Amino acid sequence: MVTLQPGQWTSPHEGKGFEPMGYRDFVMGDDPRRINLPASSRRGTPTVVERVALRELKMMVVVDRSASMGVRDKLAIQLQAAALLLYSAWKSDMTFGLAARTEDGLLGFGQGLGSRHFYRLYRTLWTLFGDAGDGRIKGIRMALSRCLPPNAILIYCSDFLDGRGSLVDLSHLAKGGRRYDFIPVIVQDALEYSFPLVEKGTFVSFANPETGAREEAWISPKTSQRVRATHEARFKELTTVLGVRGVGYLHLDSPRLGDIGTRFNRFFQQRKSGGAV
Repeated sequence: MVTLQPGQWTSPHEGKGFEPMGYRDFVMGDDPRRINLPASSRRGTPTVVERVALRELKMMVVVDRSASMGVRDKLAIQLQAAALLLYSAWKSDMTFGLAARTEDGLLGFGQGLGSRHFYRLYRTLWTLFGDAGDGRIKGIRMALSRCLPPNAILIYCSDFLDGRGSLVDLSHLAKGGRRYDFIPVIVQDALEYSFPLVEKGTFVSFANPETGAREEAWISPKTSQRVRATHEARFKELTTVLGVRGVGYLHLDSPRLGDIGTRFNRFFQQRKSGGAV
């Protein structure tokens, strides 16, 4: 961290840095080299400038490789969101890393700086969301509550659903939410956080995310209303749980990169007011 406010993060730490935190009179015991001559001239008394300490900002992007993410456009949404975040961190000279939630737990792919590290993680993203088997995923087992120093940024991307369409157990996120600047990114499309209403009965194709099997199901207007109410109640439960923890969430439902970038910009601009998008 090299300024008082990079984005919406503020460093309260006093020390060596560039950004002024405040002014005060020089007192016995202070290092005379800390006297600021321009400020002393303006105030008419020896003045010390207190500055914000230089602190390194670290970020980890966690993606979800569970079976429920394999339907429709959710993998494309998550891939573009993760790539955009890693690219932004690289261009901001931040330390950034990538991890994936798999059937074997959380796998980390390292933290670092610079272009070589970015392109290595970018290739890892394509391996994670490509047709490669688990044997090509070379990560290190890690614990969510200890993968970063306190107050680092943890961006957790997931639909927060299991293979049966129920909400996953959110208890494993509790420690991470308390330790880090925790930002959940909910990846759910309109068929999951809601459901289209039909005027007449029609066949709808459903896919099993675990096996890939597809089946045509008859949906009546009454059934579509019931499914819609169930999905909206489930989404409200998820956002309520996150809200109780004081966490602002970001919701992505479109694979369009421009729309994803706009939503991220709007989200970080609204963080001070606690707004969610």
